Amino acid sequence: MKNISICILFLATSLFATQARVESMGKRPAFFVDDIAIFDNPANATFYSNALMGELGFYSQNSLGQKDIGNTKDPFAPWFGALFKYGLSNKGMRDPQITFGGAFGREHYNFTRFVPRKVVVGSDTVAVPQTITNFDAFLAGTMIDGSAIGAHVYVGVQDGKQDYPSADPNQGIIAHNAHVSILAMDYGANFLVTNNTSVELTMGVARIQYGPSRKTFLDQGLFSFYSQGRAFLEVNAFGGHLITGYKIADMEIPGWEEKYYNLNTGLNIVIPRGFFWFGLDGVLIKETVGTWDRVNEDNGDTYLIYREPGSREQYKSDKAERVGGIVSFGIERNIWKKWFTIRVGGQKSFIYNECTRGSKERENICQASDAQVGKKVNFWSTNAYGDGTLDDHVGFGIGLNMDDKLKIDAALAEDFIFRNPFRGSGRFVSRISAIYTF
Repeated sequence: MKNISICILFLATSLFATQARVESMGKRPAFFVDDIAIFDNPANATFYSNALMGELGFYSQNSLGQKDIGNTKDPFAPWFGALFKYGLSNKGMRDPQITFGGAFGREHYNFTRFVPRKVVVGSDTVAVPQTITNFDAFLAGTMIDGSAIGAHVYVGVQDGKQDYPSADPNQGIIAHNAHVSILAMDYGANFLVTNNTSVELTMGVARIQYGPSRKTFLDQGLFSFYSQGRAFLEVNAFGGHLITGYKIADMEIPGWEEKYYNLNTGLNIVIPRGFFWFGLDGVLIKETVGTWDRVNEDNGDTYLIYREPGSREQYKSDKAERVGGIVSFGIERNIWKKWFTIRVGGQKSFIYNECTRGSKERENICQASDAQVGKKVNFWSTNAYGDGTLDDHVGFGIGLNMDDKLKIDAALAEDFIFRNPFRGSGRFVSRISAIYTF
């Protein structure tokens, strides 16, 4: 029972962090638990007491894979949410409880990256609006033995109005053929296998639709499936956990199919006044992309458009396969008692690419084929060195802790140390997140 309590206590105390913490401490939350884990496994919502959380937004739109558009003053994509706990009993290793809550405004890049900027139907070009609702709902519960289950629903919809690229939802153009909808639902569980081993599992389904044409709910080619899991094994030898995990996804939308496979292993260690983690990933991605085009504007903006094929139109798709690995780490330490924390982390990917261009007129996933149709090309790639995205090499940030109730995290600009504060332009902070528990 003591080992079980220690295992759960470790997971609970490593919570109460934010997306800014993840971004500044290794870019990835696969090897530790924080509040972002509720969007990967809704059962993890039960680790919280009552909580308010959110972000003021961020200044690097690249964090969502897009360029800055229509906004140069205010931060992008602020969101807020809350979780509430209702206790059912005061008996058991984890008091049985029901946790419910939701979040407004949080954008899910794992879905929105499959939504094009425009759809071309014949001679007409229709702009695809941004999702407006962007609502997450959570319902989870714990049992006497310490296990937990949960459900999560995400809804992002807009219909009848083109508001892109305006940042003001009250502006835009009424257009009855403008439509986008992202519906996703996943179920998760976390439970103890042995006295010192806990496991998380998640399975989900998503339906992504856009453009002027509306399809019925059960039409083929609209549903995507995904699952992920990880196991935490307590290791007394180094005072931390050994983690193994997986993530698989079969994403399917009109003209685009992506199969994603990931296996990973790593460790996390509680160090004096801080925390450290290190991880290794193996990745395999297979893509088949049809009537999609990549558009490169003169101002540096890059986006995707989808061409809806006619009933008799035949086309050849681009095909790509990527296989490789990722090395990542993160470290944080209190440098001023308990209330001020500094963080740093990074990741490096080694990906071997093999792709074939299907059409000379289209440029999407096989940009390195130099328009040579049908010729297979091979090359190595890595994540960006320092472009401000969530996937670039290095992150740096700070955290403030007020009585273990209010925690504020900030991801700092990567050139923060080198910048002259009295000259030049740019911002010192790229993202600010917070959580308050009560």
